[in-house]
Amino acid sequence: MTTETDDTTADDSTSGDVNASNPPADPASSTKPWWRRVTTWAVVVAVVVSGGVAFWLLSSDDASTTADTTETLNFVEVERTTLEDVTTLDGTLGFVAGEPLIYAGSPDGIVSISAGAPGTITWLPEAGSTIEEGGVLFTIDEQPVIAFYGEIPAYRTLSTRSSDGNDVLQLEEALTRLGYDEDGDLSLDGDFTYDTKAAIQALQEDLGIDDTGVLQQGSYVFVDGPVFVAETTVDVGSSVNPGTPVIATSTTPSGTVTAVAGEGDVLDHGDTMFALEGDPVTLFVSDVPFYRTLSVGSAGDDVRVLEETLSEFGFDAGGDLAVDGTFDDATREALVAWQRSNGAPVDGVLNIGEVMVTEDPIRVAQTHISIGSAVQRGTPIFTPSTSTSVVSVRLPAEDQDLLVLGDSVNVVMPNSDVEPATVTSVGTVAIRSQEFGTYFEVEITLERQGAATGLDEAPVDVEAINDRAENVLAVPVTALLALAEGGYAVEVDDGNGGTTLVAVDVGMYADGSVEITSENLEPGTRVVVP
Repeated sequence: MTTETDDTTADDSTSGDVNASNPPADPASSTKPWWRRVTTWAVVVAVVVSGGVAFWLLSSDDASTTADTTETLNFVEVERTTLEDVTTLDGTLGFVAGEPLIYAGSPDGIVSISAGAPGTITWLPEAGSTIEEGGVLFTIDEQPVIAFYGEIPAYRTLSTRSSDGNDVLQLEEALTRLGYDEDGDLSLDGDFTYDTKAAIQALQEDLGIDDTGVLQQGSYVFVDGPVFVAETTVDVGSSVNPGTPVIATSTTPSGTVTAVAGEGDVLDHGDTMFALEGDPVTLFVSDVPFYRTLSVGSAGDDVRVLEETLSEFGFDAGGDLAVDGTFDDATREALVAWQRSNGAPVDGVLNIGEVMVTEDPIRVAQTHISIGSAVQRGTPIFTPSTSTSVVSVRLPAEDQDLLVLGDSVNVVMPNSDVEPATVTSVGTVAIRSQEFGTYFEVEITLERQGAATGLDEAPVDVEAINDRAENVLAVPVTALLALAEGGYAVEVDDGNGGTTLVAVDVGMYADGSVEITSENLEPGTRVVVP
């Protein structure tokens, strides 16, 4: 290989080749360029703080340069790229937390049947049994209390001496349903006639009691439908007065937790949130509140949502369930079927506390109850979170201006993937702690939510962009040569087996690279690096 030696002069006031033509006098020294001869020229390594790298500091009377083709050099190409000055912050990947869910169950939701006359309880039904129309609810002084279906309460004694009324009509309709008008003599007109008395006598004979044909106040009740005996509230032998609760026909979940969803679980419409003494509390995803007990005769949007749910779950009462917002017998039948399927009390009544409502499916971020704990009205159950993945950052107070609402940032995931994200919340109140100092809470939302699937409380890096230079020429910072007369140059492959210095203007420094400007450089030009 032929060795070519050129002396060049670098002038930082112009961009281009800097040349001179004085060859070295000593032939033995011609194997090295003059600026590399430590015996002739002083080479000083200076640390450039802004670039974080050492440069060659060249000292010379005439700043001439000569290329040496016999020395092996390392080259990199000038790139056209985008430089970013990035600050990296620690972040934690999680989800958007919501307001705690408070249990709204209340004993007010329990429907009970009370005694209508004074006396002593002499018989009670078994808990869990169902009493149909014409059946005996309990006995007082060995006299049965009979269940009839109707909306008007049993407020008086009924006999041939009773005045006409809708309560009499209800009784006549019930006796007809029970088959005590085989001859069709009973008129459904609200008038207590001898035919009405005869029908009552036949019923009393079947029950094994005196067939007086009179229904004494307290010996019968009107109920909405079949009575589910959730529990009895008195014991056999107890003395009762009018108004004393005897049978609880429904229950509101309360008491001790026997099952609960775990943190991280995602709950959707119809999922069990927790159970109280075996009775499930179910999540309904709806914007309609469930604020009351629902039973036959109820009407409204809450009933409609219940009917939609029952239909969706496949409990359509044999096709008779109509989603019309009216709780009728078909609604009750469908509700009973659902209650049997999920282990709830089978009473055909939806009580306050049997369901809890949220507008969206929830992810359990934190549980406030555990198996064995007690739950009552007002007890916090869960702190839920949405399915939106966010990154939480504690922004040091001294860096408060680093992140602004709406800023674009990059999140480096645990698998090293880089995901674009946006600053969606910046705290305005400084938080002080011994562990983290003074900081502001910042929330960052991933643009691609699927990137966080399966990750929770995972550590990530957040790259905040301080400065940015787009579509610029760049080289490694180590390629810069600091000239004695000021300014910088790069050592360029001249294409003829040698190199030459080209003066450059420098711009932004970022991640080990530097922006350079020169009319004599273009992408792909090879420059020397140490």
